[in-house]
Amino acid sequence: GDWLVLIGGYASGNWQAWGGNIAEFAKSYKVLAFDNRGIGESDVPDYPYTTLMMARDTIGLMDHLGIERAHFFGKSLGGNIGQWVAIEQPRRVRSLVATSTFAQPDMRRHNMVNWWMATAQSAGYEKLFPGLMTYFYTAEYYDANVESIDRTVQNLIAAKRPIKGFLHMGDSILTHNTWDRLSEIKAPTLLMGGEEDIITPPRHMQAMAKRIPNAEARIFP
Repeated sequence: GDWLVLIGGYASGNWQAWGGNIAEFAKSYKVLAFDNRGIGESDVPDYPYTTLMMARDTIGLMDHLGIERAHFFGKSLGGNIGQWVAIEQPRRVRSLVATSTFAQPDMRRHNMVNWWMATAQSAGYEKLFPGLMTYFYTAEYYDANVESIDRTVQNLIAAKRPIKGFLHMGDSILTHNTWDRLSEIKAPTLLMGGEEDIITPPRHMQAMAKRIPNAEARIFP
């Protein structure tokens, strides 16, 4: 099949976080999954990152591997990075799928991400991720899946994640802004979100879909 490039998020920016999805995608596509800068086996340069910078990382890796065009699937922060790939290198993008993504941060998100960063820095990942996971899921799902969620928490804590990389990845969320350039995304685009998502509410994807020429927002119960 065609190439499919998976771009990880903030909490899950290492390739292992895609889990069993990689094997499923590989039934239909050639799949590239990688560690974003700042996490896993990738370098951790010590200066603030931007989503544009990380989009250029993605294209640079594709160049190195000889991948000319691909479908892109970015989750959360990865969707922000994918927006820049589609804006900067439209000929490289067959399609773009992004989950829980946004085009510009509001004050609520700014304060939320700053809280994540401050908690990680002052109290460590052992305190951050158990709290963070409480609002990654609905209350009903959380109560019914406590053991599996705890395994996810332990995997997030155990990931190779230098604190400076976590903070600089956070910087990329705080400065992300593609709002005025969304119309430049020409590839078929699917924006997906959960209707009860309190981190990235559906209105973000729905507003973006109105500005991207060939986009659909699909919101799940």
